[in-house]
Amino acid sequence: MKLRVYIVLLFLFISVASFAADDPPKVGDDAPLWTLQDAKEKEHSLKKLKGKVVFLILGNRKIRKEDDKWAEAFQKDFKNNKLVTAFIIGDLRSVPGFVPKRFVRFQLNRKPPPVKFLLDWKGEVHKKYHTEKKKPNLFLISSKGKIIYHRKTNFKPEIYGELKKHIDAELKKVP
Repeated sequence: MKLRVYIVLLFLFISVASFAADDPPKVGDDAPLWTLQDAKEKEHSLKKLKGKVVFLILGNRKIRKEDDKWAEAFQKDFKNNKLVTAFIIGDLRSVPGFVPKRFVRFQLNRKPPPVKFLLDWKGEVHKKYHTEKKKPNLFLISSKGKIIYHRKTNFKPEIYGELKKHIDAELKKVP
């Protein structure tokens, strides 16, 4: 009898823990870690970026123009600041299976986006961050690895201004 009770309690604990682990990350949470490659097959890892402020633009090929607008605005203001970096993380699950990966890399190298583009072939990062497919998903991560800003929105100058204020405030905290 006691063994059954322990098994049931263990099952309930595992169920609750797995349900809680599936919650979307929010401001104040540790940013989910990831390691991805760019079009030149260089590896980039959020863990290795600790100490920098990181701006993530998560999107897919259907909203690439909107992703690029965010990246262009970022580059205009922060291109030469070594304490902050930005990435577009492309959800490539929608790329047809018959399209070779080398072709996608070639296209990205031929016409590079405004910031480093990371290839999320299986959509694993997008799953971790619970992204929306129809709009860019923006995450600002502090130098300590915490999410400090999150929006799901197309580019608007006033929203970019809000994001820029967060970046500037966080940069003042970086040693």
